[in-house]
Amino acid sequence: MKNKGRTVFVIGAGFSAPANLPIQNRILREITQPTSTDFLSFDPDPESLKLMLSFNRVGLYLLQNYTKVDCTEDNIKFSGLERDIVLPNTDPIQQNNTFREIQMQRESIRSKLEAADLQISLEDIFTSFDKSYQGKEYLYQKSYYQIDKVRDAITRLFVYYFSRRINSHSFDHQEYIDFCNFIKSQRSVTIISTNWDVLIEEYFTREKISYNLCLNEPYFTPSSKIKENSSVVNLIKLHGSINWFKCLNCGTLNIVDNKKCGRFLFDDSADETCAQCHCKASNEPLLQAEIITPTMMKTINSQLYNNLWSAAKRDLMKASSVTFVGYSLPVADFELRYLLQRSIPSEATIDIVLHHSDNPENTDASSLKSLLPEKRYRDLFAKNEMNFFYEGFNNYFSKTEK
Repeated sequence: MKNKGRTVFVIGAGFSAPANLPIQNRILREITQPTSTDFLSFDPDPESLKLMLSFNRVGLYLLQNYTKVDCTEDNIKFSGLERDIVLPNTDPIQQNNTFREIQMQRESIRSKLEAADLQISLEDIFTSFDKSYQGKEYLYQKSYYQIDKVRDAITRLFVYYFSRRINSHSFDHQEYIDFCNFIKSQRSVTIISTNWDVLIEEYFTREKISYNLCLNEPYFTPSSKIKENSSVVNLIKLHGSINWFKCLNCGTLNIVDNKKCGRFLFDDSADETCAQCHCKASNEPLLQAEIITPTMMKTINSQLYNNLWSAAKRDLMKASSVTFVGYSLPVADFELRYLLQRSIPSEATIDIVLHHSDNPENTDASSLKSLLPEKRYRDLFAKNEMNFFYEGFNNYFSKTEK
């Protein structure tokens, strides 16, 4: 008889797809949508100047370095607007003039990005950011300090985008309710997520499921034994969360209300303020979005991520079953692949829930089959019993038996 250990779920971007949340390689395409429908539409009016400045900074960087568009004049204009603007502006006339200029430039940049049909990978962009900053080198004639400002701006736009999408979700999708009901039927559950969004937390709150974010790892002595509450789900977000913000003054992790986490970064009427040290931002950002961006140089050596990854390792080592949902096991996630390979017991049963487009039976070409997720899973977990499901998780969790 198999040991009844923990039931572990590893969640990828495919889990959030039914909620219309974006996968990473579609985010840049979303920001080029017309203003009336894109995520940068700010309600109520007027639009946030901070938000538009972040968009313009990122848009100009992309146009200048990943397209053939000549944006010399736009860069000069942006530098002038950025230099002159003070938020909040106490002069209503000047505020209105500045608002109109920045808004017009935002629409000009957006339309140029849309026409350029940008196809650049986010991993390429962020890996360049990280290499520049770590090596203290210039990139595209920008200092590593200037590059870091672009990086911070695009990260904040991600937070805002995901927050708006979450807030527009109805939280009545049956597949997620089935998932919650399945979780309620289990004991000793761990969910390891690679996603930034707060979809699971919001559904758990509505379905009255208690969860622990595992931000602090317990210490052990030879005589100690930590008591675990089997009714509380361990929710471990390995790549951070859109509602987590690190104070650059005191280092405290600020966890913001899910509904407010996107908007408060771009609130023109208030300064960023740390809830712990009460420090307020001046002209530079104070709160740093605590998410690991898509890059080939993932940094997980901070205390926060050491705790999260250690908690994931601990629970994976106790697993009797592991279910991967919407996670393709990409080669670029070498840190997570190594963690999974080291930690999942060989006797644990593994279920892999993917989309029908991932099914190798849908192609006759052996060369294409070798590129699909099933090959990566079979190579990494050769000793485990594995079951593949290619109908998405809609039907998987509605079954009465697993």
